Amino acid sequence: MNKFFYFPLDLSYAKTESIYQGQIRYIIVQTDEGLKLKLPAQNFRPFVSLNGIKGHFRLETDRQNRVQKIEKITEGF
Repeated sequence: MNKFFYFPLDLSYAKTESIYQGQIRYIIVQTDEGLKLKLPAQNFRPFVSLNGIKGHFRLETDRQNRVQKIEKITEGF
């Protein structure tokens, strides 16, 4: 059974540039339930805008805790 996690993310555009340059490989997020998750930064590339990455997201993982899908559910905060 897949699991779902919800979390906010607010990264500046400068930080997202580091993701593209490969300087940042992982992003640590804190879920709404207080869990800390270490996620591959490349999963967030589709969400980069001129404002960086801002919004509330839903992460879906499989039984082995592998990322299946990340989607933005709201813009900004």
